[in-house]
Amino acid sequence: MKKALSLSAATLALLVVGATAISTASADSVKAEQWTSTGTIGFTANTTPPPDVTNPEVPGEPGPGGTAGALAIDYASDLDFGTHEISASQATYYASADSKAFSKPVGAFVQMHDLRGLGTGNGTTLTVTQLAQFTNGSKGLTGAALSFSSGAGVNADASGSCVPKSTASYTLTPGTAQEVMSTDGTVGQYLTSYGKAADYQGNEAGGPISLSVPSGSAVAGNYTATLQWDLTTAP
Repeated sequence: MKKALSLSAATLALLVVGATAISTASADSVKAEQWTSTGTIGFTANTTPPPDVTNPEVPGEPGPGGTAGALAIDYASDLDFGTHEISASQATYYASADSKAFSKPVGAFVQMHDLRGLGTGNGTTLTVTQLAQFTNGSKGLTGAALSFSSGAGVNADASGSCVPKSTASYTLTPGTAQEVMSTDGTVGQYLTSYGKAADYQGNEAGGPISLSVPSGSAVAGNYTATLQWDLTTAP
């Protein structure tokens, strides 16, 4: 019994000596002439002010203010196909360049921004829906087809790492959403433009955005249609 007690005491003494040695070694490893400090920074989603609309043809030119919100559509061009005499046969008309957004006309475009700060894996999709056929209030432009071509996606910041995926060409079906562009969730301001101003040659000459009107569909009057642009996030 005494022998067992004596062994325990010896073991305890050994542990104490070992701990003292470790403590001494740790103290010796700290240098009085060395110090460590830290740097910190935090980010939150950007909701205000919204970024300005970017000129797709003249980078840096001031544009109208965008839409407030961390995720928003900043702008989409209106489409003007002009006024024409009724044709006895099928006819195709072309949209004019956008002359509202900046000091000089530019090709039609749509722009959005994602400042949520969620990173890749939190992608966005921009779609457009022609809500109904062109109508003059009482009569629809039966069989008319609105088509887009030359669609190209770019990052508004030339040094940005993410370039959106854009649908180059499509024809809208009234009531059906059409994908326009998508991103992977990287923070940025993105746009899809349909050619440049020089590509818009005239309402009856040619251009990237066209409206095909079948023979016998049009009657005298002004027709309008509403395009709804929607920005959604990945589930």
